[in-house]
Amino acid sequence: MYERRRNIVVRPDGRRVNVARFRGQLFVCASGCCCGRTEDGFAPVPAETFHREWERRRLRNVVHLTIGGCLGPCALANVVLLLFDGQAQWFHSIDSEALARALYDHVERMLEADRGLPPLPALAPYHFTASGWQPRPDGQPVEDARPWPPAQRTRGRSGMLSGMAAEGEALTVDRVVGVMEGRAALPRKNGELLFEEPWQGRAFGMAVALHEQGIYEWEEFRQALIAQIAAAEARGGPFGYYQIWLATFEELLARKGLVTPEEVEEATYQFEFGERDDVF
Repeated sequence: MYERRRNIVVRPDGRRVNVARFRGQLFVCASGCCCGRTEDGFAPVPAETFHREWERRRLRNVVHLTIGGCLGPCALANVVLLLFDGQAQWFHSIDSEALARALYDHVERMLEADRGLPPLPALAPYHFTASGWQPRPDGQPVEDARPWPPAQRTRGRSGMLSGMAAEGEALTVDRVVGVMEGRAALPRKNGELLFEEPWQGRAFGMAVALHEQGIYEWEEFRQALIAQIAAAEARGGPFGYYQIWLATFEELLARKGLVTPEEVEEATYQFEFGERDDVF
């Protein structure tokens, strides 16, 4: 078992205190923007099990436990960070008593071995990389590295366009739908417009809203959409209607000088990596 040693620290009031030097620390996200929020559709966090097992295994002065707020990778939810001997191991979707106990089994196994170890098989599917200095646990290269974007990119025309869409999303829908025939015809089911995912409805709404704002004539958008569909058909293979719709929308905005490809990429990155919340 881990050997405890004295560690005297002098407080500002002059008192000498023996402070435990932890071998590790377990951080459990239980009250962040997503972790444990069952009302928002996320799984519960087994916080009581984390605390009970920590006490039962007598880890108080060996591996400290912190149950609190956000740890960062919000797109995953129910995240746990285990620090051990200066190394970080991240886990996501820790939402059951069995997984909480498996984490402590992993901790005790490392204490017995007196060194860091890879996670047990029960934890391996939940192990991921969330620190810039770490390799991926599966040994594959990290391919999403890129320079941090300039601060001015995070706000600007793309944010303005989203707001415009939110204000005018339902405007002129009937008139727009009425002219979408032939190759450009919108997907329907029982006569009603069909959106299989929320982003498809938002992409449709933004295109209509910017037309209503006078950014472009609808015929210009329709002809650009027909050209994109023809190009996709020529390439062969399956394609989604609203993927083509979105590509047309982005191309048209770039042609008008309203957004740049870099701004589109940055906004996509922010949503993909949880830096922005989805809007429903």
